[in-house]
Amino acid sequence: MNFLSFFRFSVIKTLLIVCFFINSSIGMAQIISPQPKNSSALDEMLPDMIAADTLDKVLALFKPPVAKGQLLKSDYLLLDSPPIAAAGIITVHLMSELPGTEFFLLFNSAPSKDEPSFLTAQAVPNLTKADTRVKIKLTKSTELTMIVRAGGRWYSVTNDVKIVTK
Repeated sequence: MNFLSFFRFSVIKTLLIVCFFINSSIGMAQIISPQPKNSSALDEMLPDMIAADTLDKVLALFKPPVAKGQLLKSDYLLLDSPPIAAAGIITVHLMSELPGTEFFLLFNSAPSKDEPSFLTAQAVPNLTKADTRVKIKLTKSTELTMIVRAGGRWYSVTNDVKIVTK
């Protein structure tokens, strides 16, 4: 092996070792660093979310603000509610299979005067699959909207619920 090829080999070997340590330190930083505190951020915003009377006002609370037009449709979201239900409390199944789901929000698009627009929020610990059931009270037909932030993007899905009275 001549000096030039030995020098190239040493440089390449050094670069590989440096790249390995950089990648290792990045990986360790990701493992050691605490997960984002989505629940505390949502907890802090909760009073303002409850006070907001429209979906646009709630989305404007986020930093940076989100517009309805930024919401992407996704087949990896499930908003399962009965299509027809009696007035009162119903169970709604919320699930996100989007990788990196941080939290989801549920809204009533057409609330009556005794119902809120904002229904529930849930942070997803460790950015895992979000899957829960919530009970909500509805007195009139409405469109439910679930909004999810996953991987830095915003997604939504809607579902109509027809409320029947006796």
